Amino acid sequence: MILIPVVAKERASAKFVFTSFNTDNGDGISSPVYIFFLGLLTSQYTLTGYDASAHMTEETKSAAKNGPKGIISAIGISVIVGWGYLLGITFAVTDIPYLLSDDNDAGGYAIAEIYYLAFKSRYGNGFGGIVCLGVAGIAIFFCGMGSMTSNSR
Repeated sequence: MILIPVVAKERASAKFVFTSFNTDNGDGISSPVYIFFLGLLTSQYTLTGYDASAHMTEETKSAAKNGPKGIISAIGISVIVGWGYLLGITFAVTDIPYLLSDDNDAGGYAIAEIYYLAFKSRYGNGFGGIVCLGVAGIAIFFCGMGSMTSNSR
């Protein structure tokens, strides 16, 4: 969450991060409302986090007391970590058309390219970015595992 903007040599300004809304995506989708709602899809992982806590509550000790604590803490942690992650990634974005281009090193995958460029600009290669992307992939895997666990109950 903090590593990418710290490692990146170039950072976006706070004005860009908090006031810019890009609708040039190369896919012909130009409706800001539609793009906004598409962007909300990434928050579904947050929903899985506290939903899994709710489903697993009945199997905990002192469920009436510990269940709500787990749900509230899952929401709070997701808000804080998610907001920090989004800010960190957004501050590392400096050239949106290049990130979305199929000609970049990640083949058009913007998040992978952000990680890669941050480390490449500082250390000359993007291996650290690939490792960070692997950590994010593992987190997504565990999120899916939590979802499967809660759905199996």
